[in-house]
Amino acid sequence: MQKLTLKFILLFSKLWASMGIDVAQLRLILQTKLTLDDRRPLTSFSRKQNRKPSQYSTWFQFFIFSLMGLMFLAFVTVPDKFLATSLFLTLTLGMLSLSLISDFSNILLDTKDQYIILPRPVSDKTVAFSRILYMMVKISTQLIAITLPSIIYVFISWDILSSIFFLIQIIIAALVAVFFVNIFYSLCLRFLSIQKFKDTIGYMQIFFSIFVFLGYQIGPRVMQSVTEGKTKVHDLKLLWLSPGTWIASFQALLVKDFSMLIWLFFALTIILLIIAFFGSSQLFSKDFNTKIAQLAGGDLPTEKMATYDARKIPFYKKIEKIFTSGPIEKAGFSIIWLITARSREFKMQLYPTMAYLPIYCVFLLLQGKDSTLAERLDHMNATGNYILIFYLSLLTVLSVFQLITKSEKYKAAWIYYAAPIQQTGELMSGVLKSAFLKYFIPFNLIFLIICVPLFGPHVTNDILLATAIGGIESVLVMLFLVKSFPFSQATENGKSRVLINILVFGLLALIGYLHIIIRDYEMIIWALAIIAWIIFLLMIKYLKKENWKSLAFDDN
Repeated sequence: MQKLTLKFILLFSKLWASMGIDVAQLRLILQTKLTLDDRRPLTSFSRKQNRKPSQYSTWFQFFIFSLMGLMFLAFVTVPDKFLATSLFLTLTLGMLSLSLISDFSNILLDTKDQYIILPRPVSDKTVAFSRILYMMVKISTQLIAITLPSIIYVFISWDILSSIFFLIQIIIAALVAVFFVNIFYSLCLRFLSIQKFKDTIGYMQIFFSIFVFLGYQIGPRVMQSVTEGKTKVHDLKLLWLSPGTWIASFQALLVKDFSMLIWLFFALTIILLIIAFFGSSQLFSKDFNTKIAQLAGGDLPTEKMATYDARKIPFYKKIEKIFTSGPIEKAGFSIIWLITARSREFKMQLYPTMAYLPIYCVFLLLQGKDSTLAERLDHMNATGNYILIFYLSLLTVLSVFQLITKSEKYKAAWIYYAAPIQQTGELMSGVLKSAFLKYFIPFNLIFLIICVPLFGPHVTNDILLATAIGGIESVLVMLFLVKSFPFSQATENGKSRVLINILVFGLLALIGYLHIIIRDYEMIIWALAIIAWIIFLLMIKYLKKENWKSLAFDDN
């Protein structure tokens, strides 16, 4: 499939040559990259030592994206073709852009091929453009898989002219996604330092993952609006901001809708194509490949670190002084606090999960479309559903403690075994306190500040009980699930704990349900909160005395 796409792209060789691209070199680079892709093993379903080259990696990805395409098919069944195309192209554009952003290190900003290509007489423009076309070849597999069910439906249900334009619009959407993501990278490489560029890309990945999550929440509501009578794009003004709606304007022109809004969308589509095609070519500066090569280097110290003032006590040191005792426990506290603040890998995995929590809370508050905001708040207060928010924050505890043991630079963990640590429990106690205070307590403080004015002071004991249960959960996770020093295990070698996670989630859900049942008995809640806090503090003392013999070094 990828080879067919490559042959199709090379049909425009004269166009690429007119842009200053060496077509022979371009063909060789793309063929080499695709050959390497076909030999890449299916890492998700095999152990590292047993991985063998597979010829079915592309087909497996095709199957996964086809399942997603079946879900997108629901939007194409909307009677109005303009609205159906707008919704479908908006989802497709978002999914393609997310895929391109997520895979930037392996496609557009791949640094591994620099060792072969840079010493060769290959121009910067040829190398950079090969990355764009390589993205187009790679994205074609996803695009065909996502759109194939809808294309089949459209060619069966719509007239032939609308179906042909639907296919053309999908191709335009794919080109826009590829070229604009490339323009974004080019601008970042041109105006940002390497360190700031890496940070920007990391936060963009987090943003797009949250955007997809929001899409899954908003999508059903849009469909609900459609079923309730809002069957025109003119009625759904939020869609006007989507480039997918602009591209879908061809469908409106086919049914002779020549309104000013449709002509505006059509003009925006033409402008998009012009900017995407010519802008991406002109933005390749002479130092493009040089900056790509610099991405392979390690992170450099920031200016703030270079101008460190030893007389100023950092904020985390003040917290550490209050909640920890002993040099080993302080060391564990500092290690977690500092590495989690600087590790891009850790933040990329954790921050999207943490961002889902406030989104869940907002959608929980917005439930009940026919009632006012005051009525929804009264209903949440009467039923105790606000307690669900407190227990949702407990899910971050499990995520944090599972992530702080994994790292791509796990071999640096030899320091734990070289250091004279007599009681490993003291170190892990500092690890627990640091993660608990940094990633769990802030959520509950924010919930306390928000919920007391909304629901009354009686929620204070509910938050205290939920926080204590979160602390107990943290100690249990540390004792029974975390069997490694911080950042001492290879990321790829983690054992699947899906069943354990499901059991923990189920237990937390049961505890939250019991909490809601007894919410009206204030004295019982206060008593349980006090008992839970005493148990939590006693468990921390027990944790400090624990001396794990299973904390082995992962030499991979």
